[in-house]
Amino acid sequence: MKKFFKYTAIILVVFALDFFSKSWLLNFFANKWGDIVYNPNAICAKCNINGVVASWKDLIGGDYGLSNLFNIHFIWNRGVSFSAFNFVMPIVLSVLTAIIILWLTWYLFKKSVAYERLPLAFIIGGALGNFVDRVRFGAVADFIQWHIGGLWTFPAIFNVGDIFITFGVILYLINMFINRKKCINNVKD
Repeated sequence: MKKFFKYTAIILVVFALDFFSKSWLLNFFANKWGDIVYNPNAICAKCNINGVVASWKDLIGGDYGLSNLFNIHFIWNRGVSFSAFNFVMPIVLSVLTAIIILWLTWYLFKKSVAYERLPLAFIIGGALGNFVDRVRFGAVADFIQWHIGGLWTFPAIFNVGDIFITFGVILYLINMFINRKKCINNVKD
């Protein structure tokens, strides 16, 4: 029971960090540009840029520099990582995401071993944040752009949930490799 509460708390903290960072950002842009930012499909009839009716991306897609490493660059991602599968209907991606979250949650609490639990909690919390976006808006709010000055820009824009998913997968693989190596060495002895 202690395991259940511990990892449920981690999932909820990751979800909350993702949810509230996106909510803050959307509210920031809504105060500046209006409620158009909440609709990934919106076209702003009032906003005419050089004779062309602008979309939300034209209006708020600009960079808000934070440092020489990160910018705020807001986009709606209709797909998954690197906008893959952005042609798939949001309902299909939502159902698939829900199935994956449910399976990972079942695995975490019923089958996982100790080294798998923290990475799985990170992955589930991040995926849950993106799932909620997909259900609410039909797309996921991404806003963190990693770059090195003006020299190089990471090809994807991501969010806090994506950071936890990526970190969870990396941690899972490292833990799996270390523990597999331990098992192999124990068998040899």
